[in-house]
Amino acid sequence: MALLNFVMGINYQNNLILAMAYLMVVLLVFAILTGYKNLRGISVKFNHVMPCYAPNQPSAHFSTKAKSACQGVALGYKNTKSQLIDVGNNEVVNTHISLNLDKRGRYCFEKVQIYSSFPFGLVSVWSYIQPSDAIYIYPEPIDDPSLVFDTLELGDSEEHESQQKPGSDDFHQLSPFIPGTALNKVSWKHYAKTQQLLSKEFTSHSSAKMALNFNNLNGNTETRLSQLCYLVNKLTEQHVTFSLTLPNSEVASGCGLKHQKSCLQALAEF
Repeated sequence: MALLNFVMGINYQNNLILAMAYLMVVLLVFAILTGYKNLRGISVKFNHVMPCYAPNQPSAHFSTKAKSACQGVALGYKNTKSQLIDVGNNEVVNTHISLNLDKRGRYCFEKVQIYSSFPFGLVSVWSYIQPSDAIYIYPEPIDDPSLVFDTLELGDSEEHESQQKPGSDDFHQLSPFIPGTALNKVSWKHYAKTQQLLSKEFTSHSSAKMALNFNNLNGNTETRLSQLCYLVNKLTEQHVTFSLTLPNSEVASGCGLKHQKSCLQALAEF
């Protein structure tokens, strides 16, 4: 547009049009320099990606810090963008973006764009960050009344021996939060300090063991995976030790939130 005005100004020998052309060039150069200065020195740290159950969309969480004040900064992933944020001098701002994924599976992270169109929206300055974590979308849990009891098979005789497992007696450890976990198990004090969701695990003694088997269920593949997802969450909530057997993989007997996460990831990858 500035070039067109310049040509028109020369052609018609109009000083006003030439002045507008010069002004537009100055604004463009100013926008480029100011935009680069605005985004220079900013650092973006990938914190974690929050898994979810289909058909919900997972969200990725980031921390943004700048050496000097930055304005109008946003993160973008594919066709999804976060809200514009302003970062003060040496300030840390937490933000998240919803990932445009809603089907069960394991996905590799693509590049996340950091960009800004400050100050006039005439030019955009951008950079990229490449998270290394995988994105998991678990099957949708389904409580099917047709579930048969032999889906929950008792293990061998060792099941009757007392063992330590998650319960409600003594505090054991903090583990990454998994969607579906009861909110009263979340360590809210830790979240207030670090903005990271962690779940509290407790230990008790129990002797029950179960085994979940894909082949013992009825229905198509997605229906069976959804039923297994429900059973994994239910048994974890009841502090029962269980194993999971799929046609392509097997998760050994275990209990607790880490074991639940391993089983849910196996279901998502199937």
